[in-house]
Amino acid sequence: MPKLVDHDVRREELVRAAWRVIAERGIDEVTIREIARQAGYSSGVLAHYFENKDDLLAHASRMSHELIYERYEAEVDTPLQRDALREVLLDNLPLDAQRDLETRIEMSFWARSLRNASLSGIQHEKSKHLRGLIKELVQGSQSEGAIAKEHNADRVVDLLAALIDGISLHALLYPDRMTKRRQRATMEFALALLAPES
Repeated sequence: MPKLVDHDVRREELVRAAWRVIAERGIDEVTIREIARQAGYSSGVLAHYFENKDDLLAHASRMSHELIYERYEAEVDTPLQRDALREVLLDNLPLDAQRDLETRIEMSFWARSLRNASLSGIQHEKSKHLRGLIKELVQGSQSEGAIAKEHNADRVVDLLAALIDGISLHALLYPDRMTKRRQRATMEFALALLAPES
């Protein structure tokens, strides 16, 4: 009797293998053969689940974002918007092994997204989702008095989104300088600067 295969589980295994290869070697060095080897399957198996390398990369990007969105849901489930904002901002920094992996994956996709319409669409979708969530939490934090009301919410979102990317990039490039402690301190400093003057 042939072995039953859970295709969703196998697809996830292959995507997770792609994540590991991307984080280790960078997106341009990813090959179907290497992903198959990492996952413990033949290259032919991947052809049953993905049309080509870009299709696999698109799935890898989407699945990474879905897992992050699940964490956001838990982080915003708090009475104070200021606490939810802080948690979402810190969640976007490479402060542990999982988020370091996600950051490496995300940054690997940036350059390829400039040349690939499908991946660019996913990047824009992810950015829109995160910016919308941050804006909602910024406005809530303004209502609570944690962020000065005279600050334009869209400009605050621009600042915080740029800060996420900048801190994350520096953490990967200069880990001795941008330590986990310094990443947190830098984000906390930005939030303190946005608070109303006492």
